[in-house]
This record gives sequence, C-alpha cells and structure tokens, in this order.
Amino acid sequence: MIIRFLVALAPLLFVLAVGCGGRTPAGSQDTGGVGGAGGGGGLEDASSACTAGTVTFHLGAADGRNSRYCVGLDCTDEWVTVRTQQDARMPLSFGCSTTCEDCRPIGCPLICPAPKPVKEDGERLTWDGTYWPEATCGAKQTCRSKRCASPGKYIARMCAAPNPSDAGSFCVVDEKPKCIDVEFEYPSTTTVEGAI
Repeated sequence: MIIRFLVALAPLLFVLAVGCGGRTPAGSQDTGGVGGAGGGGGLEDASSACTAGTVTFHLGAADGRNSRYCVGLDCTDEWVTVRTQQDARMPLSFGCSTTCEDCRPIGCPLICPAPKPVKEDGERLTWDGTYWPEATCGAKQTCRSKRCASPGKYIARMCAAPNPSDAGSFCVVDEKPKCIDVEFEYPSTTTVEGAI
C-alpha cells in the first residue's frame, strides 16, 4: 500500500520540482569564463538558442539489465554531467534558481522527485551546448545565466545507482552510484556511450 502511494506520488513530486526551474536538458558566472580556445568550455552569450550543434549521451548497464539501476538521485533527474578538460563544471540544469538578469529571490519546494529505474533501452539525452554557470548578483544572491559551450573536447560523467528493489517503477537506492567518465567532442554525430 505504501509503495503504491509513493509510486502514485512520484509524478506530482516531479511536476513540483520542474515548476521551480527543473531540468532544461537543451543544456559562479565567473566572468573570467571556463576553459580556453581549443579546450572546450568557452563562455559565449546564449541569449538565444545555442547553434554550434548537438551531441547525444546514452547510459546503460554493461550487462544490458538496465532496470537494475536507478537515475534521479540527489533530488535531480540528471544522470549526466559535463565538465571541461580543466575540470570546470558546466551545469546542464537551471535548477531552482533565479536568473542573473532578474536577480530576485525565489522559493523552492522542500520535496524532490523520487529516483526511477533506468529505461529498458537506457537513458538518452541530446545536448545542444546550453549550460547554466552559477554566479552571484545583487546582495550576494545566487543566480544562473545561460551560456553556450564552444566546440571542443569535454568530459561527460554518467551515473546510476544499483536498484535492489523489485517494486516495479519504484527505486530503492541504498548504494553509492556507479559512474563512468567519457571524453567526447562537441558537437558530434557520434553517440557518447556510457556503460556501467
């Protein structure tokens, strides 16, 4: 009965999280930027859509038993993160933040989406180079501004946690996630594969 309630509640929790910014997978505003020429991670203005191209990430279990893993850990539905060759993070989510242009405090829900099993054919995300570096504005208000990645080499970290549960669409995560780092070129027509 409790499991049925939690499974029924999961979509509502997801909607609440997305309503507060959520994930925008198209994609310290340290004004010095990240990365450098040829190394990826350029800090370009992205007031409009990023146009350099796309790259697709795919995560699956090495043995093909994808549902034995869960994504949606730590109150986020992200399973892939991107960083530059110099190890600077490039957040693909806006999250529950204000924009640096608005610079207004916002309220965030105290609940978050529950983890979910990896899809039967694995998790897939197409990224257009959009990322959201963190900065501060006004009276030290945390904010994010949209940026576009420069073409170049980056590192993708793909993670999922083992799922010992047999509760269908409900995940019980009681182990640390397994992660794999894969170097990739952006943009690219080749899928970036991660097998855990």
